[in-house]
Amino acid sequence: MNRPIIGVITLLLALGLSLSPAVAGQCPALIAQIMAAAGNRFDASAASARALAAEAKMLHDEAVSMKQAAKHAESVAKAQEAAKAIGLTLKMK
Repeated sequence: MNRPIIGVITLLLALGLSLSPAVAGQCPALIAQIMAAAGNRFDASAASARALAAEAKMLHDEAVSMKQAAKHAESVAKAQEAAKAIGLTLKMK
């Protein structure tokens, strides 16, 4: 009875560990897309997007230093919020 539970837990752990590097590598690409789109704009939404992208970069850097996948997810969410502020559709990996 415990064997199937251990198998499922092992599978979920392996899946989580394999997805973490993909999320980790995605953050800088998303932030770069936002900065490129907002770079030459001086309106309030572009300023907001740049500030949110800076927060996303901070979360990404913290996630890398602490090796926490949850922080990478927060960084991606913050990048998506920044993109929404300027009407940008991000190209995800």
